[in-house]
Amino acid sequence: MFRILESQAPAKQTATDTINTLTGRLQSATLLEDRRAAIQGLRSFAKSFPASVASGALRPLINSLKDDREDVDTLKVVLETLLMLFTPDENSPEASDEIALWLSDEFTQRQDNITALLDLLDTRDFYSRLYSLQLMFQISSARPERTQECILTAPLGIPRLVSALGDAREPVRNEALILLIALTPASEEFQKLVAFENAFDLIFSLIETEGALTHGSEVVEDCLSLLANLLRLNISNQSYFRETGCVKRLAKLLADVNQEQDLEEPTPQWALAHRDKNLWGLLVIVQLFLIKGGVNTPANQTAFWNNGVMEQVLNTAFGQRFNVNVTSKVGKTDSP
Repeated sequence: MFRILESQAPAKQTATDTINTLTGRLQSATLLEDRRAAIQGLRSFAKSFPASVASGALRPLINSLKDDREDVDTLKVVLETLLMLFTPDENSPEASDEIALWLSDEFTQRQDNITALLDLLDTRDFYSRLYSLQLMFQISSARPERTQECILTAPLGIPRLVSALGDAREPVRNEALILLIALTPASEEFQKLVAFENAFDLIFSLIETEGALTHGSEVVEDCLSLLANLLRLNISNQSYFRETGCVKRLAKLLADVNQEQDLEEPTPQWALAHRDKNLWGLLVIVQLFLIKGGVNTPANQTAFWNNGVMEQVLNTAFGQRFNVNVTSKVGKTDSP
């Protein structure tokens, strides 16, 4: 009897069947509420079945970024689903490094896909800004050169990215910082355009807000990494750095960390490791200006002496308050 009933029961729907059904609804739905419901369903499968979801629904999801961008609730679900496709569960039978490449190819083969993500930085909505930055980081990690090209080509692409460094909300600001670090190591053109969007001022302001060298932790380290990317072997950016008064700000950071050591109240033990790492990072930046035989080196040396940078470097060297890695770096910084 039970076997007869089982044979008459409808076949169980597999995950693939459900995903295909939801994808069809997303593509055909005319009402926003119906599209959002379909996307919510796809989101529930994205972590476990990323390839199945992406194979049919990736383009409709990207289209929803453009078509439904005025509705923040729908946009949030779309962005969450796309991020899940980039970071599937480790135990998923479909998890593979190839998925990130496939997704990134789909995004970067059409300029307007990256432009759609950059457009979300124009809104003040927290999740739209945060998730769009996270998505661009994932895409850049897989296809860095293509992502750079798309951002360079997009209207106000770099200005919108750099302006996110000034977001008062720490998660958004930090994601912008991490993304810019990922985008700036190699392309001199990209570095120059970032610098000319007032990036140096934003970076120094962020360092000061986060506790400078003595009390700053990971965010200050990231700021120094971005600063190094923008200045390494980039003659134009080094000149711009000097001309915009940034050498004085460099000297002030060094002076503050040296003066901190003269106070009666010692630096807390937990902060010492970060302090020394931050100081080491700043000394690396000083070295970038003093490359032996470099075109800019004489002008950089003059600016550093006139603004007290080298005096503070010497104070660091003879203060005997920092670990051996810092003092060793000072020894390599004193002269080109």
